[in-house]
Amino acid sequence: MIRKILVPTDGSDHAAKALDLAADLAGKYGAGIVILHVLLRDASPAEMKALAGRKLPKATADELDRLTELPLESEALTGAYAPIHAFVPEEVQEEVGRVIAENARAAAAAKGVSDVSVRMTAGDAAKQIVAAAEKEGADMIVMGSRGFGDLKGLLLGSVSHKVSNHALCTCVTVK
Repeated sequence: MIRKILVPTDGSDHAAKALDLAADLAGKYGAGIVILHVLLRDASPAEMKALAGRKLPKATADELDRLTELPLESEALTGAYAPIHAFVPEEVQEEVGRVIAENARAAAAAKGVSDVSVRMTAGDAAKQIVAAAEKEGADMIVMGSRGFGDLKGLLLGSVSHKVSNHALCTCVTVK
């Protein structure tokens, strides 16, 4: 029996597809959904803005634009050109996270799920997802197979792979 489904989201297309499946399952089994957003510490300002969509407050969108335009280059440090991402202040990361989580909550509600809660945390995504599943008593985790960090996932192992290996409940990855 499925009573509670944890759905991690980073705002990516794969996360949206996972939410659609989780909402369908929640409707069929009368389950609740817990949406989890782990702050996007490694995302660039441009990636954060794209993942949050059009619902960012103007001040937050303007700050992300400002950070995107900063002329940071590693050439001054190493002699070779490579772009360096500007540090995104934690309060901006949190605002982006709230928007991403609210977008997911609204999407689940639009699909008819009445029991939807939202959680936000910081840290290693895979560890935080596994810990949240245990804390929330999730019967299932439904997550995208790839999020925004595709290259990092290919090099270090994807978050979904780590979660499926460490979680105590059923894990479904969605492409």
